[in-house]
Amino acid sequence: MLCRMEVESRIGSTMAGLRRRADLSQPQLAALAGVPVSTVIGVELGAIEPPATLVARLAAAIASRLRERHE
Repeated sequence: MLCRMEVESRIGSTMAGLRRRADLSQPQLAALAGVPVSTVIGVELGAIEPPATLVARLAAAIASRLRERHE
């Protein structure tokens, strides 16, 4: 079973990888998701426990960018 820190680390590393795949910087993702850059950094580092609503906002911003790139 995964501990909380392992889950946060996996969420963060997955989010960072998807952000890079979408060719977004941390500030760009923060702006698209309407959150501070420090929040994106904290999530990616696994330093904060992101609520599901935050994960959804970040994921939606990344997905939107990926769709734009593939159109």
